Amino acid sequence: MNTGLLILFITLAVCLLIGIPVGFSIGISCMSLLLVNGYPPLDIVVQRAASGARSFNMMAMPMFIFAGSLMVYGSTPRLMRFANMLLRKMPGGLGATALAACGFFGAVSGSGVASAAAIGKIIGPEMLAQGYPRGLTVGLIAAGGTMACIIPPSIVMVVYASASGAAVGDMFLSGFCPGILCILCLIALNTFFAIKRGNKEKVEEITYTPADRIKITVDAILPLLMPILILGGVFAGVCTATEASVVAVVYAFILAVFVYRELTFREFYKVAAESVVSTGCIMLIMSMATPFGWIMSIQNVPSLFADWLLSVTSSKFVIMLLIFLLLLLLGTFMETVCIIILVTPILLPIAQSIGMGTVHFGVAMLMALMVGSLTPPLSVNLFTSCRVLNVKYEEAFPDTLWVILTVAFCAALTFAFPGITEYIPSILK
Repeated sequence: MNTGLLILFITLAVCLLIGIPVGFSIGISCMSLLLVNGYPPLDIVVQRAASGARSFNMMAMPMFIFAGSLMVYGSTPRLMRFANMLLRKMPGGLGATALAACGFFGAVSGSGVASAAAIGKIIGPEMLAQGYPRGLTVGLIAAGGTMACIIPPSIVMVVYASASGAAVGDMFLSGFCPGILCILCLIALNTFFAIKRGNKEKVEEITYTPADRIKITVDAILPLLMPILILGGVFAGVCTATEASVVAVVYAFILAVFVYRELTFREFYKVAAESVVSTGCIMLIMSMATPFGWIMSIQNVPSLFADWLLSVTSSKFVIMLLIFLLLLLLGTFMETVCIIILVTPILLPIAQSIGMGTVHFGVAMLMALMVGSLTPPLSVNLFTSCRVLNVKYEEAFPDTLWVILTVAFCAALTFAFPGITEYIPSILK
């Protein structure tokens, strides 16, 4: 490794450790390398950053964030009641309801933290009241929240598509099977623990008449149409993924204001402001990641890293295992968007050299990074669910470890078997 690259990585590590925001840390590290090398001029950082901000795919991100925030008003409770009606009477039905609701909500919000917070506030207190272990409760809700990363429309899928050149629509389609697999495995884990502790939930207190079932199902139809509208529009050729994100905002606004009438002007202003702030933070990182990726390319970092990795082993499965373990490690102390931006230019060429497709690698990487949102020290989703339910962080363990292992198992399956990601796209194409 030459001196310039060494300075770049040291500067980036120091900036992150002392708490400088990620976007600025990336920009400072890029400029440090250019200063050491003496070429090209520092202006190139600004030019490349501006070019990255103009990415057409990235235009979809702020709209999906805004649509997800709007869907909280009216749609979330209806999705909860629908999931509760379907799953409540099975062993551990309340936990299964929480997981299914997180999947539904993830399909309309695209945000893992938002899913964990919204579902945690509604169903978490009841799970604790029904005798669920505190660690298992916060773990299941946190893990359910991570499904928003993989079940379309996912914000981080848009980020990966922009960083890798993959089609956003292909990423969306490929996320369905891994997401459903993960939810089913978590439901199985929850059911096992429910049977083990005697299934003490008071399910007999809730009964549904045929009229109730029809009403709850009808109420859930409009929120569930959101992902159908988005994906249907994209793959029917009616609109691009970016245009579909605008359709999602309009649809979410109509539901919240005119159908459910739960969104006031004050709340709308608050939601819009929060969405702008979230978008600005991610866009800053994305913009500064463009010159970072360019520097990685001209310095041949992907090739150097690939040569080193291939010198260690020539086994496809060992290389895949090393990439998987690296992503698990990074996910424990870095935010998902940051990891995608930093490692995609380095790891994607290696993954392609061992036969992984761009879309398969992207979905598998997101599955691996989902584990990081549950694992200390970062564990963003776990912190969120603990805070929402007023559970001390240390109380989440050791029960949460079973949840983490289940998600990690699903991520490993996705890495090893490309058919999990390719099944639905192969049918539709």
